[in-house]
Amino acid sequence: MGFKDMKVRGIFAGGFICACLIDLSVPAFLGILYELANTELQFFVQLNKLREAAVQPLLDEKTFAASCGASILLLLQSFVELETNAAKNAYRLWHLIRHPDENWTMPVLHDVENQQELNRKYCNAFCDVLAINGFALCVKVTSSLWKQVSHKVKEMMSDGKGTASSRGTLSAEGFQHLMEEPIRRMTQYTKLFANLAQQNKQRSRPFRWEQEVVRKWNDLLTAVALNKEAAERTRAFWDTCSPKIADLLKTPGRRIVRDSKSYPVSLLNAGRFTSHWFILFNDVFVHSQYSGLNGYSLSLVWVDPVVDLEGEGSAFALTFPEETPLTLVCSNAHDKADWVKHLNDAIYHSHSDTWSSQCDQSKTTISDVRRTPPLVRYASYTFTKFPSLKGAVYTGSWLCGKMHGRGELVWPDGEKYVGYFRQNFRHGQGKHTVRKSDGETIYEGSWKDGKRNGLGSIRWCILVCLFCVRCLSILTDC
Repeated sequence: MGFKDMKVRGIFAGGFICACLIDLSVPAFLGILYELANTELQFFVQLNKLREAAVQPLLDEKTFAASCGASILLLLQSFVELETNAAKNAYRLWHLIRHPDENWTMPVLHDVENQQELNRKYCNAFCDVLAINGFALCVKVTSSLWKQVSHKVKEMMSDGKGTASSRGTLSAEGFQHLMEEPIRRMTQYTKLFANLAQQNKQRSRPFRWEQEVVRKWNDLLTAVALNKEAAERTRAFWDTCSPKIADLLKTPGRRIVRDSKSYPVSLLNAGRFTSHWFILFNDVFVHSQYSGLNGYSLSLVWVDPVVDLEGEGSAFALTFPEETPLTLVCSNAHDKADWVKHLNDAIYHSHSDTWSSQCDQSKTTISDVRRTPPLVRYASYTFTKFPSLKGAVYTGSWLCGKMHGRGELVWPDGEKYVGYFRQNFRHGQGKHTVRKSDGETIYEGSWKDGKRNGLGSIRWCILVCLFCVRCLSILTDC
């Protein structure tokens, strides 16, 4: 029997003599609870040492936030929150062990949602920093600070692997390893909670409840692992692509899904000497060519997997607002199905909160289940090409790349239309407001194919003198 299986009843010391009173007849439940409290205390001590040695000096550095960005700052702030939470958990667990008669709750068990939310926030921030290689950036921009604190944090590494560089300063890999401690702690949670559940009778209420807690932590761990894998894959992608593209596209929350270099797909009828590179991220589809780079928000991308082209059974089309549909061709039907699946999954998750919390956790996980994004979507878009709509912002319903349904269209000069659309034309009931120097002209009524049609009312203002405006209102049937 190890010391961790015993319960310390008291410690006595006087002069050169000290004694420890222990209880060998500890119930299994209490032994597991003791181990949970002990490891939680050790976890807090580890976080506290790291905060004092590295995290707090970085937060206190005046130029750090401006140099490293908001994502790294969020990671460090989340780390401090986790440290405070670990201290509270350890205190409550030890108090419960020493005073079992008191009606105290254990947040780590009885407040699973808040506990997981803190861990989820930290893990998402960790993966965001990992995706942009933020740990290397952090060490680079604060190299002088790392020289001062590296001797404190080197000894905190459990295995010492990858801690220091050849110059004796803390490396990016070592800093990343230390900041992964909260993720490793979640693995311990699942094991301890599973052991705790086994102490109850099968199918009893406490057993089912503790099994549900274990399931939630396992789901979070799975999602974090997938998120981390996607972040590492994204970091490798940024390291291999051109610096120009990386500077334009790299953001902390963006993850690479696939690209046409690794999974070949080509533009139909592309010129012999042209170059096209297609990149699918979790939030945008990018078409890179010699003439430039075009990015399309996935919220306004439609995939048509059935393209009736003679001899091109492996083609599919992508539709965007203001753009001619892109027809892409794969080498075989299997590759086409794979591209269509990943496109639809990414579009689906860009329209739902499940992308940021699939299995209630991850924002970057694309599951094996085939997802079908809705044809009708609600989104905002700023027009850049249509002459009559250039600069206008539309917020409302879309169908296959066109304004369709109810929405609001606002021009830069203040002109506004609120009402219904059909295939990019104002159609149905709507209110059109035109601002002029002498006031507003407002038409409210029926529209058809972009023109006033049917019953409606128009109200305009006539300037009579400098400070006198007379408003007229008529009923018209155009």
